[in-house]
Amino acid sequence: MRRGLVVLVLLTLILLAATRFWPTVERIEIVGAQHHAPRTIADLARVQHGDPLLWITRWRADDLARDPWIESARLTRHWPDTVSIAVWERTPFARSGTQMRDVVWAEDGTPLPGASVQERVSLPIVRGWGEDRRVEAMDLLRLLSDRNPRVIEYSPLGFEIVLADVVILTPDRAALERQWAAVERTREGRLAIYPWGVSVADE
Repeated sequence: MRRGLVVLVLLTLILLAATRFWPTVERIEIVGAQHHAPRTIADLARVQHGDPLLWITRWRADDLARDPWIESARLTRHWPDTVSIAVWERTPFARSGTQMRDVVWAEDGTPLPGASVQERVSLPIVRGWGEDRRVEAMDLLRLLSDRNPRVIEYSPLGFEIVLADVVILTPDRAALERQWAAVERTREGRLAIYPWGVSVADE
């Protein structure tokens, strides 16, 4: 009985050692990458050709998801020699607009380093002074997405929102929503929202 157990343990160790050499990764498939190149995705997941296939675990996806551009990832082994890496990337949503230190953010507020000129050029600009109100500004961008927002500038007094066709001044989102009918009617000039009502002026 004892000898049989020893033999079983030895066989298990031999088989485990053998998996270090066969089967190996001969193909790496990358799905869903837009910002990162496929080679970068594989490097972030620490997967290379010749790696032991059975030693590629889901923990590699956790390492990959630590990259700010990667919202989530999934690694799948396909017998006998393929690893498939599916990624869901964050997309640029807004930028700071400063020339020297232009920060690009995803919709959830995650900074996205290394955004290309093409990825940042058409993004709306979020900037301001005083207390950081970027979370509110992002919320306003989502609310006004169909009006092509270009710039949202915040201050302790509120927000100046430059759309494609009108400039809106509002103390906060709640005030904007209370006067939403006026926002939808106004297609040019400046719309200022106050606690007592709205004012529309031609520029």
